[in-house]
Amino acid sequence: MNYRAGFLTVVCAWMAILLPSLGAGHASRRHAAGVSCRPKELTALTRSLVEESLATFNKANGEHLGTWSPGFPELQVHQNAPLIPSKVHCGLLFVSQGLEKVLEDQRSNLNPTDLSLHKAIGDTIAHVDMLAKCVKHVLRGECSSKPSAPEMPVHVFERKQWSHSLMSTARDYLKWLEHRLGVHISKDKGTSNIKHAVSEELCHKHLEGSGYLSDLSL
Repeated sequence: MNYRAGFLTVVCAWMAILLPSLGAGHASRRHAAGVSCRPKELTALTRSLVEESLATFNKANGEHLGTWSPGFPELQVHQNAPLIPSKVHCGLLFVSQGLEKVLEDQRSNLNPTDLSLHKAIGDTIAHVDMLAKCVKHVLRGECSSKPSAPEMPVHVFERKQWSHSLMSTARDYLKWLEHRLGVHISKDKGTSNIKHAVSEELCHKHLEGSGYLSDLSL
């Protein structure tokens, strides 16, 4: 047996012995630390909360507010745009800051007694913040610098229009993110499964050829 064949035998043998236990240990650590999250599912939930907040907001402030013409370029993405984790993290931080301004305006000025609206927006902000942490942890993308908070207009109607447009744009952004996460996760799973299957098959064939598996069965 030459050196390379002997080395491969040792590596494959250790893989066969250690990988199952290492995988189990990794899973238990993630569970024990309480850091595991499901970004796609959390995105879907957050999107539904944004939609609920938007509907409640429109009921309290008017159903025909139109669109804030300057828009929110930070959240405007093409449907097939690639998922860049650091940019997504920035986008979610921007949404959270914008919703904080909407909530403050509703509490202090426009609808101070509408507690159901305050709760809906507050719950949405909490989930956007959770999603931002989830994306940062799972996709390992962190915003290089916290985005500046969006500026709310001064006049009442424009503030309503601004808030309506922010939530509408955030809803569409989360729809895009949910779709891209589905593609991203499927691709990662496929690549991981292929790599694992190929490595396992190659090692199995090598160990069979070397007689190592026969020795183990004795």
